[in-house]
Amino acid sequence: MHENTDDTTEQPIKKKVPVKLVLKLVLIVFLALGLGYIHYRYVSHLFENDRNFSYLSEMEREMSFRTEMGFYYSYYKTVVEERPFVAAMSKLMYDRLVEYPKDVNAFNRFNIHPEVLIGSMYRYLEPLLNTSAHRQCHLVERGQGLAAVESCVGLGQPIMFYLEAVWWLAGLTVAGLFLHATALSESILGGGIAVAHYFANHAECTRVQWAPNERENMAAPLLLLQAWLVSLQLRDKDRRTTFQLQVSIFILNGLCLLFWQFTQFIFLTQTAIFFVMEQLKIIDLKSLCVFLHSHFCGLHMAVLLLQGNDMLKSSLFASFFVVVSVYCLFFSSLRIKVHNRLDLFVEAWLVVLRLAIVVCASFYLKKVISDFLEVQEDSHIWDILYSKFTNYKSFHTLIYTCSDVFDFLPWSSIKKMLHSFLIPFVLINILNVCNYWLFNAINASRKREIEDIRVETEKDNEEDTDDSGIENNAETIKNKNDTDKKCDVSTENEESVDGVVFFLKNLKIDAAVFYNMSQMAVYGVMAALVMRLKMLFTTQLCVISSLLMNRKYYQLPKRYMKYIPLLWVVVTLPLVQDLIGNVSHEMSHVGEFSDIPQEELLEWIKRETASGASFAGTMPLLATVMLACRRPIVAHPHYEHYDARERAYAVYKTYGRFSSQELYSELSKLRATYLIIEYKYCYGRSSKGCSFYEIWDIEAPEYRGRPRLCHILLTETVEHFFPMFRNDHYAVFRIHDVSVRYMPRSFDT
Repeated sequence: MHENTDDTTEQPIKKKVPVKLVLKLVLIVFLALGLGYIHYRYVSHLFENDRNFSYLSEMEREMSFRTEMGFYYSYYKTVVEERPFVAAMSKLMYDRLVEYPKDVNAFNRFNIHPEVLIGSMYRYLEPLLNTSAHRQCHLVERGQGLAAVESCVGLGQPIMFYLEAVWWLAGLTVAGLFLHATALSESILGGGIAVAHYFANHAECTRVQWAPNERENMAAPLLLLQAWLVSLQLRDKDRRTTFQLQVSIFILNGLCLLFWQFTQFIFLTQTAIFFVMEQLKIIDLKSLCVFLHSHFCGLHMAVLLLQGNDMLKSSLFASFFVVVSVYCLFFSSLRIKVHNRLDLFVEAWLVVLRLAIVVCASFYLKKVISDFLEVQEDSHIWDILYSKFTNYKSFHTLIYTCSDVFDFLPWSSIKKMLHSFLIPFVLINILNVCNYWLFNAINASRKREIEDIRVETEKDNEEDTDDSGIENNAETIKNKNDTDKKCDVSTENEESVDGVVFFLKNLKIDAAVFYNMSQMAVYGVMAALVMRLKMLFTTQLCVISSLLMNRKYYQLPKRYMKYIPLLWVVVTLPLVQDLIGNVSHEMSHVGEFSDIPQEELLEWIKRETASGASFAGTMPLLATVMLACRRPIVAHPHYEHYDARERAYAVYKTYGRFSSQELYSELSKLRATYLIIEYKYCYGRSSKGCSFYEIWDIEAPEYRGRPRLCHILLTETVEHFFPMFRNDHYAVFRIHDVSVRYMPRSFDT
């Protein structure tokens, strides 16, 4: 007996991959990489033009990394120079240079993981890079009686390798922008117009060409890629790629938190937007839970790699995340099914109530965690926000708000974005998208009305047929009665749904577009309060501008739809003109770095002071001293820690009206060996009332009328402070330790 298996066995069906889709994806990836490479070359060229970096000595290059830039680069230098690698890691975990004489865990306190990764990569590739092919040196004559210096270029030079990694990250930023804009607008042209706006508003979107290794430049490409993947996840209705997206997103979440301390606030707003979207039923509960899971993994990964960073554990983002997660687990089912306007009114109030409860519970939980961990790291952030809206001023708030990058968003930035047609394009897109959503909902409501009229007409016709007496068959009458009952039930259900409720149920909002527009609005508020954050806002505007190239959002008569490409050409002509002008303007800038007085100071420190001598002074200068001279410092520019702020507060009394004995007492507690005074801070004036003596007059008004301490130190002989070095910009004083005294020997006769 033979079994016939031909009929019973199912042959697997091979799905054919659409060739057009593959070619489109290849084209998108190729364009993203090409645009990223263009930006990589562009920013590296601008940086070279600004500082003539290839012809500077190693010390001049390190001096050009001012304030936070030098602070972060010093950790890269430690990773590269310390032998063996384990010793370098140990120096970072037990750092005695940055807050002398304390041991500081740099992994825990500072976001130095980019430097560790780049430094580790350099050490791995060092045998290949230390060749003449990757490292060339030459002498540079500086003129003005200055000695010639040796300047080395190529990837074999650690600082050039470091900058090369920064430029590639900048290229990845534009590649991520193109991918995000293309996916959101569902158009390659949309990605192109977003990148064009980015270059046309380049100074508003990034400052990597002037401040290469600032933390936002390290995190910017990762934030764009994360937003791109989140947008893809929102549109993945079938959840076919949920696992792949989840893994990618949680890794990016963790890296963003590692690379930039401000990322926690960005993720706080992101989580809040998703919670609001779930409350408005733009996304379902499952989508919110999937989103929270990726943040759960990313947050724990960051806390682990930051070795238990207290600021992150006690952040408002962590508290809000916990509260929303508790809501999803226990209270998400407490929703009202909306059938009429009364249900809609009650549910609307409940949504407001739930939002208020979640916000209040998050702030309360944050306070409980902060008190439990005894953390005051982010207290200055709330003080800065409070000072923005009131007359409250203190030393710490003025240190921030007196800096231009922490001021309100200037009108010049808005004017630039208007001139390049960025803001007009975004406003047009918002109107188009909202009109599209409303138009579809209105059409659905009209179809329902037409369907209701049709049902009523059919019912009337059937009643007329019944009156005619033609159908006398009992079976026919029975079937008809059953049909009438079903029609009556369905009609009652449809009629029970209110028109407004029916309209809202048919308001189909694209979750990805809604999220990106909401994020743009949040970034706008951030940028308005703190100018430094305008790069987030402007970049997100570029993403939203891509929607201009999506045909479906144009609700025009069919006979006009064919003219849309012509409209695109017309409206992009001013953009192209502004793009060319902006690129030409940035490329024409030529500068050269030189700071001879500071170079003299650093050379003197390296030559005349002991390797264990500690220094006090202004935060930007101390970062350079730690980087170039490898000397311990007592204060540093990383201001996001309570103890660091207190140290800076003590050292900056040099520029106030305090007594020399009080300053000496403060510096003795910090065990500082030398004090550096800068003339520009002692004698400088500010049109905004931001000179240091004016800041101290606000902080300590009871000392007004006294002479400034720095004036006394620079012009008189003061006990405990002995002048050791002076040039046109700096003065160095040896702080005498009163515990060491030299007494003459006495003889009894």
